[in-house]
Amino acid sequence: MNFLNPFFLLGALSVAIPVVIHLINLRRPQKVSFSTLAFFEELQKSTIRKIRIKQYILLALRVLAVLMLALALARPLLSPTLGGASDANEPKLAVLLMDNSPSMNRIGAEGPFFEQAREVAKQVVEQSKSDDRFIVTGTNHSEQGAQMVNGARALDLIEEISVTNTGNQINHAIEMVANQLKNSAMQHAVIYLITDAQKSQLDELKELDELQLDESRRVGLQIITLGASSQPNVAVADLELQSRMLSQGTPVTLQVEVRNYGNAGAANQFVSLEVEGRMVGQYEVNLDPGETRQLGFEIVPQNVGDIAGKVVIEGDEISYDNERYFVLRIPETRTVLLISDSEDEASEFVSYLRPALEAARRANTQIEFTRQQPEEVDQSTWLQNDVIILDGLEEIPEYWSEDLQRYVQNGKGLLFLPSEQGSIENYNRFLGLFNAGRFTGIRGEYASFKPVGRVAGLVEGHPILEGMFEKEEDEQIQVDLPELFYYYELEQASGTGTYTILSSTTDDEILVEQRFGDGRLLVSTLGADPGWSNFPVNALFAPIYFRSVLYASASEQGGLNSHQLGSTFAWNGVLDNPSVELSLNDFTYKPEVQNIPNGVSVQYTGREWNPGLLKISAGDQQRLVAVNQEVAESDFQSLSEEELENFSEIPVTITTVLNTNELSQDNLVAELQSAGMGREIWSWFIWAALALLVAETLISKLYRAESIT
Repeated sequence: MNFLNPFFLLGALSVAIPVVIHLINLRRPQKVSFSTLAFFEELQKSTIRKIRIKQYILLALRVLAVLMLALALARPLLSPTLGGASDANEPKLAVLLMDNSPSMNRIGAEGPFFEQAREVAKQVVEQSKSDDRFIVTGTNHSEQGAQMVNGARALDLIEEISVTNTGNQINHAIEMVANQLKNSAMQHAVIYLITDAQKSQLDELKELDELQLDESRRVGLQIITLGASSQPNVAVADLELQSRMLSQGTPVTLQVEVRNYGNAGAANQFVSLEVEGRMVGQYEVNLDPGETRQLGFEIVPQNVGDIAGKVVIEGDEISYDNERYFVLRIPETRTVLLISDSEDEASEFVSYLRPALEAARRANTQIEFTRQQPEEVDQSTWLQNDVIILDGLEEIPEYWSEDLQRYVQNGKGLLFLPSEQGSIENYNRFLGLFNAGRFTGIRGEYASFKPVGRVAGLVEGHPILEGMFEKEEDEQIQVDLPELFYYYELEQASGTGTYTILSSTTDDEILVEQRFGDGRLLVSTLGADPGWSNFPVNALFAPIYFRSVLYASASEQGGLNSHQLGSTFAWNGVLDNPSVELSLNDFTYKPEVQNIPNGVSVQYTGREWNPGLLKISAGDQQRLVAVNQEVAESDFQSLSEEELENFSEIPVTITTVLNTNELSQDNLVAELQSAGMGREIWSWFIWAALALLVAETLISKLYRAESIT
């Protein structure tokens, strides 16, 4: 606490006046004892003790009252940071951190939120002294940076800041301010955070690394919140690819989840899906506050590569989140590595899998496969393939274990078909790597041609079987199902998410899927030659295993390619040309490019980016990535005053939380002034002095010693 008129502290010496008066009143008359009054001696002592207590209490009240009046005349000033004394005349640094996230474009009772923030920032500058300095910046990407300027330049910068639809970079803004404070000679700083208190924006500060500020500096944080608005806001909450069989000419389903994030109902709004500039579907939606709705759109890719599109919402007043971009990647080719033992020409049966893949390659340019024997395998090249097929190996080498695990975890596909002479113990160790269950025995006799079961009816639901047949919606699949002569009995691991694709009429597993990491393992309990079943000569064999290859490779090469604003852009892939450029919304950027195993890594901070379609160019190669705002930016839920006072771990003192809707213009100006210069509290001492004098009067009148008669 400081004093604007410290000279008047000399008035505190006036406390001697009531002390002197008290000492004068202590003169005692000469005592004369009368025997007739001896009976009242004890009563007299008690009465005198009470009188003395009263006198001491009155003395203390009078001294304190005089002291309070002296302090009030000295005009005490409460430090704005509450963290230590500061000279009211010393220059101060005011950091105007203006929330310019897209939610600040909303309109409240007092007008657009950001215009309100601009006026508050101007008032802070206008209440300052001539030698004060300012840093003006936004929470989202701001060209102004964090340079110290005078008041006139600060007013210009306030006008230059505008709302941007870039990602949330409030942490970056705070770090810039902290670095400037460390390089500044000013010991006293106040950070004015002017915001709509949107939870998604301020929650980022909880993840802010500890700021290394000089402990001797006095840094205060003044949070100023703006009024609320009542309006609907419909936005895309989620965009999910339902189909995994991604290929040219194959229907693909996109599921769009829309939600009303506002606090008012939304009516007569339209949600459309556009692909390559052409509308492919539209829904009309009416949503209550907080209500969601799932919408399905089907598209048929007419070519391979990147297919760009967007979800468009029409009729919503809050427009910054009315478009959600997506890029669907249809792989040009799937590279398949087929690993099988050498084929014995004298053997009566050979695997039909290789001829099926050969036929698929001739009929469909999406398949490229290479066949190797186990001794020819180089594990370092596995990641160059989308799918590895282990076809009829009697034993899987133990030294492949870690590489196979890593391969599938990285999003690749693995297809396993056993050998009739395989080692169950070895196979079970292999299955154990992926928690895919275990073989418990063998059913039937190899090459006996005596059926021990039959493939059960095909049930659509899994992507491998979904859409494989052209039929009406409720039409039953009519097909000649294969007979089974010989197969391994598989016991699935419990609680691991294993999915049965094909089973037998005796409820045994024939083809199952096991997810592992970002990839998947497909396990067949049948081999691919006629000694196991008549499946290889059945019309189902080629399409099922071809689709299995496409499905197993979908997790890495197919899907929705997207980037969320607010985070550093990072893309890994194969580019032949080391000269890479990024293009977004008619601007070109030069990223950082590093070589990594099996490709390159492209990175760029992207703080200035807006939503759109990002193009990665390297010579003749081009890739597209959808750039979107974080979904939470559409949610206007705000933090309460209590949450604001405790929301951050950064080493500053939160002085007060001001709400512009709860203060008049004059009160707001006074509060802003107290945040930057401190608050005069002389009136507190005047009221304290009055209270003490009232107490002194009441005690004088009511607290009387007992009279003696």
